[in-house]
Amino acid sequence: MKKTGLWITMLSLCIVVFAAYIYVNQTRVNSQSSTSGKGSAETTQEQRPSPSKPAPPSEDETKQKQELAKNTYIQEKLNQMSLEQKAAQMMIVDMDTLHLRAGEQVPDRIRKQQYGGVILFQRNLESAEKTVRLIHDLKAASDKTPLWVAIDQEGGAVTRLPWMPLYAGNMALGATGNVVDAETTGKFIGEDIKSFGFNLNFAPDLDVNNNPDNPVIGIRSFGSDPAAVSQMGISVMNGLHEAGMPAAVKHFPGHGDTETDSHLGLPSIPYDRERLEQIEWVPFREAIANGVDMIMTAHITYPKLETKTVISKKDGSKIHIPATLSSYFLTDVLRNEMHYDGIIVTDSLEMQAISSNFGDKEAVLMAIQAGADIVLIPPDPEKSIAWIAQSVRNGTLSEQQINQSVERILKLKYTYGLFEADNMLSYEEQWKRAEQRLQDAEARRKEQEVAEHAVTLLNNEDHVLPFQMKSEGKIHVFATAKLLSEVKRQIQTQLKNSKQVISVVGYDLTGALSESKVAQMKASDSILIVTRNLNTDKKQRQAAQQLWKQLKQANKKAAVLSVGAPYDIRYLPDIHAYLAVYGDRKTANLPAGIRAALGIIEPSGKLPVMIPDLRGQTLFEVGEGNTY
Repeated sequence: MKKTGLWITMLSLCIVVFAAYIYVNQTRVNSQSSTSGKGSAETTQEQRPSPSKPAPPSEDETKQKQELAKNTYIQEKLNQMSLEQKAAQMMIVDMDTLHLRAGEQVPDRIRKQQYGGVILFQRNLESAEKTVRLIHDLKAASDKTPLWVAIDQEGGAVTRLPWMPLYAGNMALGATGNVVDAETTGKFIGEDIKSFGFNLNFAPDLDVNNNPDNPVIGIRSFGSDPAAVSQMGISVMNGLHEAGMPAAVKHFPGHGDTETDSHLGLPSIPYDRERLEQIEWVPFREAIANGVDMIMTAHITYPKLETKTVISKKDGSKIHIPATLSSYFLTDVLRNEMHYDGIIVTDSLEMQAISSNFGDKEAVLMAIQAGADIVLIPPDPEKSIAWIAQSVRNGTLSEQQINQSVERILKLKYTYGLFEADNMLSYEEQWKRAEQRLQDAEARRKEQEVAEHAVTLLNNEDHVLPFQMKSEGKIHVFATAKLLSEVKRQIQTQLKNSKQVISVVGYDLTGALSESKVAQMKASDSILIVTRNLNTDKKQRQAAQQLWKQLKQANKKAAVLSVGAPYDIRYLPDIHAYLAVYGDRKTANLPAGIRAALGIIEPSGKLPVMIPDLRGQTLFEVGEGNTY
């Protein structure tokens, strides 16, 4: 009984406590409910759990959606195109090969055929303003699919816009070793050409120039070291991309070790695959790894790799198939081994390496069968469309391959905004942008800065450089007729604020050197010999060697200023002093060399190529270079 009473007492106590708890909480709720206006609503809101917001899409999800949108658009565009329209997209034409009919203008032909692109050369560009007008009219004519308007604007030796900065060139950049300058130069070049309406640049050149007798690459290359060429080339490419400009590197499988200009003949490289893997292919592999947009092919034979032969139409001889027309190089190596899925574009099919040995139709179809997506400057574009379409219909070419090529082309055009309104500005707006760019001094400052940093001093026996001028003196200058007046003008310009009274006496290097001239030079303070590419100019080379022989006999010291490729010292190895500037009379390189010779700046460049002597032994190693 006692236990039962205890349990009843405890249960009663629990009921009382629970009732009290209910009463207190109900009173609190009633009190809160009686609170009027905004405060009540806010309190109620605070008590409710807030609904969870959906997380913003990740960067990967955004990219996937953008890629899906692009692919959908491209597929729709591709499905709407006829076979002939697809074939036309696979061509970048030259205005001079359009074979216009009476009364027909270039935009008329573009409108009719809807070619994939057009390349412009300096001969097409009369002035800055007319260039903007021409590009605008060409784009306006391509009203179904946007047009590539392409240019070779490498900087230095290969430039097409004389009213813009020409820049110091690739080998000069190589001599600075400065990747920031290389990227900045690429960015400036991209911005320059974009301001005029161009939307594709065939640059940079990734050839490793390891042949001093190369007549066509030379200072277009960054140097002879594959790693340095890769580093500098990728930097320029990145700069172009920063400017919103696609880059087309060249010339795969490598044009740096030839002694024949493929514009004039068919070069051949005798090396095996191991050699190409170690040298020529290194920069291209790096470019692929870094997202290159296009790769341009080389019209060169490699008999140890591509063993197939054809009969040349030139003389009936048996020749090996050049890389541009070789499925081994374009499909087996580039596509399958290097896993490159960007655009493959041929070098110009009008060049003698192709046009002299292959028929027009044969060259176009062989290039596409080999794996090229774009044929550059087919000799007869209108017929080429028919040839491609006919070959698909008769089964010689695969329509699937054509579709893949056109899909790559359209995707790249989409990626770089060619389908957007900004690609087709009004003429007035485009000219406004070009005018602003023309007035931009920053690019010209960079051009001069790179040129000065590139100047390389090799020999400097007895401290011949910089020239030590008296209060009154003479500088005797020897240069070819093309260079002489500009060299004299540059020296006079640099000395115009000097307190010294210096006269500049100029002689044509290739002219006869009389005894009286030798006598005059005996009283000269300084003698400067300006040379350019002695290896390809026999008359200039012999004149320079004869002059140096006479100067030595007269016990006179002299300096050489080499304004082209730096290999001229091979022919004058014991010259007292030698400056290499890697440029020409039209670029900032020559003035930079003059300033270095006069001591206004100090040379700081390092040799980007190995220079052999005439027996093939090393004369100067990569990286050599002195200061005062």
